[in-house]
Formats: sequence, structure tokens, C-alpha cells
Amino acid sequence: MKREDLLRRCNPDAVYGTRRVTVAQGRGVGQKLIELKTMGGLRATFMEDKCLDILDLEYKGVNMAFLSKNGLTALDFPETDSFLQYWQGGFLGTCGIRNSGPNCEIDGEFFPFHGRIGQTPVEQVNICEKDGNIIITGTARETKLFGYRLEMERTITVPIDGAKITVNDQVRNLTCDPEFIFLLYHINFGYPFLDEGLKYELPPGKLSGRTPAAEAALDTLPNFTAPQDGVDEYVFFCMTEEEEPKVRITNPKLQISAEVQYKREQLPVLSTWKCMRSGDYALGVEPCTHFIRGRAEEIKNGYDVKVPAFGSLDFGFSVNFK
Repeated sequence: MKREDLLRRCNPDAVYGTRRVTVAQGRGVGQKLIELKTMGGLRATFMEDKCLDILDLEYKGVNMAFLSKNGLTALDFPETDSFLQYWQGGFLGTCGIRNSGPNCEIDGEFFPFHGRIGQTPVEQVNICEKDGNIIITGTARETKLFGYRLEMERTITVPIDGAKITVNDQVRNLTCDPEFIFLLYHINFGYPFLDEGLKYELPPGKLSGRTPAAEAALDTLPNFTAPQDGVDEYVFFCMTEEEEPKVRITNPKLQISAEVQYKREQLPVLSTWKCMRSGDYALGVEPCTHFIRGRAEEIKNGYDVKVPAFGSLDFGFSVNFK
């Protein structure tokens, strides 16, 4: 619809746009958020204080995101062994960029579980409309005196009349020393989209489990049950030869689907986090650069994804809702 035709019918703010808000209560008090809605039935909340990750997401009035028991939390929490007590989940949690997986220590430097970028506020936030899209940009930084200086510039593109989110990240190294980069996109689906009978379609490829228990449970990967008390979570890996793999998730009862697409050249490993546990009922689709073993173990096993001195690397994915 042309803008003049829309203006004849309503104030466009009624049907699409963004709003910047600040949380006034609870553990997330003071957190800055960007609320977005489109004419295609999409509503999402982006967290300015957490690298523009996505907290809430609804499509056609249906919640799609997994929110953990913690809910939204502020930034003032200890790094050591605190991830499980403070991680909000949300539709997107970015893990990295100097570690992802278990915490570890290398030459006296501590690397927290799933890294620091997901708890890093963005700077230079900009929201605009261009070519029929809402575009949100911001830059998160990881730095250390006498050490690294990394920037991750995030660009989020959402069509005004559609229901697709595209995330593009450029990681820049602003020093003369190459830097290992670890990146995992934790894309989390929850109830009621996640429910018994969910259909989960992976790209063709070799499947494996992260642990012996997950390996033994490989045949259960596509089967989704109602929540079960006390069951274990599993992480599975899919290695595909497709250049632009797609993961399709469908709820037949709701007649709603989501399709995650990314580039294998950027994110060679596809991880699935499946948790049918009561109270922590979640499905994570996780394109990533590694096998989530933590920085020390990955480097020991020959990990070689580095951003060169004064260079950059590009990463990203899209999710399309239908």
C-alpha cells in the first residue's frame, strides 16, 4: 500500500512503527527497549542494553519466544558462574564474541559462559524507514586495556508490511593483532508455538549429539512432546553441505511456521537445543561458528576463525514467519 493510501485510512503509527521505552520495575529496571510492530502481524522487542537482542516476539498474536524463569534482568551481575541465574532467554540471545560455551581461563584471563557480547549495551542507535523496511542499527564493543578492541555493528531489517527479521553483524578488529571470534545465535522458541506435535525440519546433513546422552537420543530429535517433569536437555549438531541452509519449524495446530536461514560459510555448525523439561520448555535453533566447547577447548582442537588485524568478518541470519 502506498503511504498516501495508508494516510487516508489511519495514522500509520496505529499499524506499524517503533517505540523506545525504559523498564520501570523488577530485575530489569532501567533497561532500554525498542518495541516494533509491522502490518504483517509481527511484534518484537529489542534490547538496547543487550546488543539489540530480541526479548519478546509475537506473530499474529501468538507468542513465539522462550522467556526463562529469570525474566528480563539488568546488567549489574557477577560474571562467574552466573549465566543460569540471570539469562533471560528471549527470542534471540547472542553468544560470543570471544567465547561461547563453558567458561574457561587462559593464561590468567577469565572467559565467562557464552561470552560478554549478549550483556553489552549498543551505542550509536539509529532507527529509520527505508525502501519499505524498518532498519535498526547499533554498535556493541568489547575492549581491554593492553589487549583487544572489537566492535560488532548490528543491522536489523524488518519489512513494514511483512513478518521477517534479518540480522546482519559486522565484527571489526581495531588492533594490529588477529583475534579469535566465537559466535552463536541462540534463537529460542517457546509456548504456545512450541508445543506437542511441533514439526521440525532440518537441512540434509550429518547429525550428532553434543554428549553421549544426546547421541543416544538422536532418534528423538524431531519428536516434540508436552512438557515432562525432570527430563534432561539435549544439544544436537547438524553438519550440512547446503550453502544457505534452512530450518523450518511448523505448528500444525496453529497453522504457523518459522523459517531460519543463514550462510554455511559464516556459520558452519547448526546446533539444536531441545529442552522438554517442565518450566524450562524450549527449542533453540543455533547457527554457530563452533561446537560450543568453550574457547580453550575449541582452540585446542584446531579452531581457526579469526578476524584479521584491522579487518572484519560478517555474520547473520534471517527468520521468516508464515
